[in-house]
Amino acid sequence: MTDKSRVSIQESSMVVDLGKSKRLAAMRQAIESEVNIGLIKPKVKPNLNKNETAIQQARELVAQKITEIKATYPQGRQNKLFSLRYGAEDKLSQMSLKQLFALLKVTENLAKDISEVKFLESSE
Repeated sequence: MTDKSRVSIQESSMVVDLGKSKRLAAMRQAIESEVNIGLIKPKVKPNLNKNETAIQQARELVAQKITEIKATYPQGRQNKLFSLRYGAEDKLSQMSLKQLFALLKVTENLAKDISEVKFLESSE
């Protein structure tokens, strides 16, 4: 006679539920805080003229885009991976806003009169 062994399938839960893990919660909070920091827009000085305000907003858009891109890379390798793909941040700061918008694929429109302004050129 043949002996058939029966197989039973049981669901097993993880050792620690995802909602109760302190390490996973800490990792989630760290990622959320990085993304939220990048999304907070600094206040614009009210006494600036239209060009200076537009330049400042364009620079904030570029800085926000850089932060968003770095947030997609693994922790500890963000700067290295960003510089491999887009170039060193020192070189990016010497580029014009028009070049940066094209390189980083920023979707917002850039005013023509400020397109040749350098990214970190001081306006003071």
